[in-house]
Amino acid sequence: MAERDSTADPAVRLRVAGWLRTLSPLHVGAAGQDPNAPLAVAVDGRERLYVPGSSLAGALRSMMHNDPAAGDGPRDEAANRRWGWAQEKGPGGTVSRIVVRDAPVATGPGLDSDGLPAAPLDPARLEMRTSVGIDRRHGTAAQGFLFTRTVIPQGALLRLELDLHTHARRAEQDRAYLSRLLMLLADGQLRLGGAVTRGLGRTRLAAEHTHVHEEHFGSPQGLFAALHGDGARTSVEQWAQTHAPTATTSPRRQVAVQVRWRPAAPVMVRSGTDGLTVDTLPLTTAVQDDAVTLVLPGTALKGALRSRAEHIERTARGTDAPAADTSGTGNDAERSAAFRAQLDQLPAVRALFGSAPRRRGDDGRGRGALIVDDCHAEVTIPAGLWDQAHQPGADRRPPGAAGTTPPDGEGASALERLRAHGLERADHVAIDRWTGGAAEGLLYSVLEPHGLSWQPITLTLDLGRLATTATAADAAGADAALALLLLVLRDLKAGRLPLGGATNRGMGDVTVEQILLTFPEDEPGHRSEPVELDSLLRGEHAPHLTRAWCAYLDGTTE
Repeated sequence: MAERDSTADPAVRLRVAGWLRTLSPLHVGAAGQDPNAPLAVAVDGRERLYVPGSSLAGALRSMMHNDPAAGDGPRDEAANRRWGWAQEKGPGGTVSRIVVRDAPVATGPGLDSDGLPAAPLDPARLEMRTSVGIDRRHGTAAQGFLFTRTVIPQGALLRLELDLHTHARRAEQDRAYLSRLLMLLADGQLRLGGAVTRGLGRTRLAAEHTHVHEEHFGSPQGLFAALHGDGARTSVEQWAQTHAPTATTSPRRQVAVQVRWRPAAPVMVRSGTDGLTVDTLPLTTAVQDDAVTLVLPGTALKGALRSRAEHIERTARGTDAPAADTSGTGNDAERSAAFRAQLDQLPAVRALFGSAPRRRGDDGRGRGALIVDDCHAEVTIPAGLWDQAHQPGADRRPPGAAGTTPPDGEGASALERLRAHGLERADHVAIDRWTGGAAEGLLYSVLEPHGLSWQPITLTLDLGRLATTATAADAAGADAALALLLLVLRDLKAGRLPLGGATNRGMGDVTVEQILLTFPEDEPGHRSEPVELDSLLRGEHAPHLTRAWCAYLDGTTE
């Protein structure tokens, strides 16, 4: 048998080295933690924050698999050829040709002599996010659905090191595949970690700090160049222009929603950390190394939207939510199962917002098609000043301060200085029903935001995922789910949907000025430019959505 000539198809390695920047807080969990403690982020053997290469590789593969323009041929085959595959209950399979290394978390793009981040993120900068499920019958916290997770703040950098091993005969196809991957990363399409549909895990490639290096192993010169790290490094922009995929494919099928609004009353979500001078503080997130801002997390916004969607569908069907056992005779597992049954009851809601899978292989369950991002206030607060608000004596001026010191001066108290940023202390008390006086131990204070401007609320509806989650088995068509989302947005604009916390105590009222929706170019009945919600509801496509919604409620097909 003739020996195969290895030089006829020399090996090539495409190397990417750079950074991903977090656009929102990020949570990639660690295993083996105390179940009663907050969900921790992953750390390596030296207690440095990082994202495991396995997590990053899975997110990258999923991103490429869901992209219509990625790969040559069927998407499953394109993914298997590069990312590998394993035969279920069999010996078949191939190893991945793409190697993704662990991604340490840093605050700057510098590297030390070992090629590791020179400025790793200090764990003290981690933030806490608390989530709770609300029982649909009683309005209280659902059994087993209160948890806190630790998150990496936005603005952090993740080290990206990726190798694609190929050969000369297929290198051009792999170059185009890698080019598309980098284009998606630069466009901010990668969502990484947990709760990605609730505001966490948005990332974008830091293209200015990322380069691509191609190594050839078909000659001694190429081998020595790879060993010494020699050779030209190409910028991401130049690489994408040179090796961009030539096939014409449809764009990602997404509907982008932008809600422009302003508060009509204090709007805030309570922080999980109480102050020592003020009892209740609004939730904040870091936007710079030395500044924070108020935030309405995606979890809270998505919960409010889902609650309204359930209210609409239950009203249309005349169906109440199943009740959990509150008599004390049922155990915790039964009460938790009852809450899951409430979430699973409405197919259109489940298609939009998702639900927890009960067993492996459940169709139409899991992550929903609607992504809700965090919403930030326009104001920025110095991080040092915000830390003082948590300390005792935040309402006292420093010793020796003159009584005529301006409220925003150095001699003012922390609460007086926060007033210039739109935050005002408000005291509340519960009234004793017998004496009419203040109830014992029920005097509390809240640091309320007044007159703040907020960024628009942004939603993304993945039409591709909606088409798979709104299955015939669930009796929920994609058009019916879209119609339900438009009804929720209509109620939001009409002022029927408060946001944030304490909405039954005078807070959370909002005034929506405009809701803009941008549909894909190939979506029937729509154009690519943004359309206002009111125009859409009066447009030519509205009757079709109305018929789809009515057919869904009747259990028929249009």
